[in-house]
Amino acid sequence: RFHRRGRAVLRANMEATTLRAWAPGSLVGPATLRRASHAAGDAQSLSLSLRPVANAAPRQPRHDKPILGGFGVGGKRAFSFGSLASGAVVAGGNGEYDLAQTAGSGEGASLEDFAGDGAREEDSNEVATEDEEQKRVMCLMSDTGGGHRASAQALRDGFETLYGNKYDINVVDLWTSSSPWPLCNMPKSYFFLVKNPWLWRLSFRSSEPKILHEAMFTGYTAIVGRRFAQAFQEYKPDLIVSVHPLMQHVPLKVLARMKTQPSFVASKVPFATVVTDLTRCHRTWFHKQVDRCFVATQLVAAQAMRCGLRAKQLSCHGLPIRPAFNAPPRPKAEIRATLGMDETAHTVMLVGGGEGMGKLEDIANALERRLSENDQIVLICGKNQKLASRLAERDWRCKVCVRGFVTNMADYMSACDCIITKAGPGTIAEALICGLPIMLNGFIPCQEAGNVSYVLENGVGAYDEDPEAMAKIVAGWFALDGEVLEEMSKKARMLGRPEATFNIVRDLAGMACGA
Repeated sequence: RFHRRGRAVLRANMEATTLRAWAPGSLVGPATLRRASHAAGDAQSLSLSLRPVANAAPRQPRHDKPILGGFGVGGKRAFSFGSLASGAVVAGGNGEYDLAQTAGSGEGASLEDFAGDGAREEDSNEVATEDEEQKRVMCLMSDTGGGHRASAQALRDGFETLYGNKYDINVVDLWTSSSPWPLCNMPKSYFFLVKNPWLWRLSFRSSEPKILHEAMFTGYTAIVGRRFAQAFQEYKPDLIVSVHPLMQHVPLKVLARMKTQPSFVASKVPFATVVTDLTRCHRTWFHKQVDRCFVATQLVAAQAMRCGLRAKQLSCHGLPIRPAFNAPPRPKAEIRATLGMDETAHTVMLVGGGEGMGKLEDIANALERRLSENDQIVLICGKNQKLASRLAERDWRCKVCVRGFVTNMADYMSACDCIITKAGPGTIAEALICGLPIMLNGFIPCQEAGNVSYVLENGVGAYDEDPEAMAKIVAGWFALDGEVLEEMSKKARMLGRPEATFNIVRDLAGMACGA
């Protein structure tokens, strides 16, 4: 039996998708999953047993900077993630399953009901013939941060790699292209909010209750419904895929209204959601009317079921990452020579994000003071060309390579020994595939807070917001002849899922062909 106080804590944190660790080695208690699966009609409980990574470092958050968004405050550990991706998944690319359902009735699903890999048709990248019409896939996203567009582009590249031109992938931001003011300014509003964390936290949490966001989306549909319908009518997709939390409810409402038009086939096409968060997800990611929902971890799958999705609707392959990260490995020295880097130096990559945001210059200065003259720093400044030019003109005490926006991030990650970045899910997933230990330097409240614990509890990195402290940690990693880095690198590769994009694309292709 669970302690009464423990149940009260869980109820108080129902807004968080991270679930309390009730027992050693377990993330989700039976009572928790019983509530999570109730909406799906399951009369019996579910159990989710996750094995922690061997020798994983315990979480050690800073006491003076509490992690918010449903996590412990003042250094107290409120939640445990264990090994979310290294163990089994609801339906994963490794074909492993830790989500075991007890015998029951109602809508409960057996292991076979989960969408796994199983036998797949042979991939083909042949060119479509005149008799073979291209299948059209409409990918809905919004430029609120770079992660959603990156996921959409990863899916498009995956289709091209596997199937050539058999599929026409149309990545579209309907909020920008098909919405009136002020909804067309949603990306600008996002960047304003995340620069003011208290405003973002308020916006995030106030829109999570179903009664509130349903009313909000009903209002949005009244405003943009006709324009969205026109976009669907013009493209006539065989499959609609959403990679954004605000691209489920309104499109589905519009398509439901269009069912009254028998001549319009787009109202009958399958609709899939690809969730681009690792741990903490906004409730609007999950809609019970989607045909398939792709999630990255078991934790997100548990939240999806709590929001009403059935096990048969879920597939868990990992995050969609650019296919370049699934390329055959090359020697690190060879990659460094190609990129104009020192071939033997300990190298840390400092990433400012696609927009060049963050305290990149302050961290670079701290690294210069701490690291040896023989060490190397790779600075990725993104689209911040002014910063890139200023850093490139400086005289550095150690080896420094300054780059702006790069399209071959897989090569740069493979060439480095560790990475400093904020807790964005896409960058974390890419670093894990490359076996890079991760030094986290910040996170967006709410949806990225869980990623910090994910990295720390799996023993693949560290977290701090102070540039001097970050530089000291990285210098410590380099000072031990690479032993610590090698251990973390092995754990990171265990968590990485390089096949995720192709597994998702294969499932989506099957949905499009069945439309």
